[in-house]
Amino acid sequence: MTRSSDKRSFKCRQCGTCCRWSGHVLLTNADITRLADAAGLTEDRFIERYTVLAGNRRQLSLADQEDGSCMLLQDGRCSLYEARPAQCRDFPHRWWVTEGCPALDELNESGGV
Repeated sequence: MTRSSDKRSFKCRQCGTCCRWSGHVLLTNADITRLADAAGLTEDRFIERYTVLAGNRRQLSLADQEDGSCMLLQDGRCSLYEARPAQCRDFPHRWWVTEGCPALDELNESGGV
């Protein structure tokens, strides 16, 4: 696993790998406002088009496409990357995976373990 000091040097490659992982991308009110604005939609329209009720039944989550990837993934990249949710922005500083992210895997291989 990557040390927290190594995670500071993490540089997202915007490869879209994490956008294909299973699980929920839980949204905050600020996320919805920022994403709706970036998409040129009202918040209500953004919610209707891009979200589902999360498993905790207390929050909204980004919906998945039929193949299980994030609804915002288009042509292999996040279509609203600059406005991405806090959960996505927090990776890998507040949460991470032990493998599967090319940038983290490279840090681990270069001695970040």
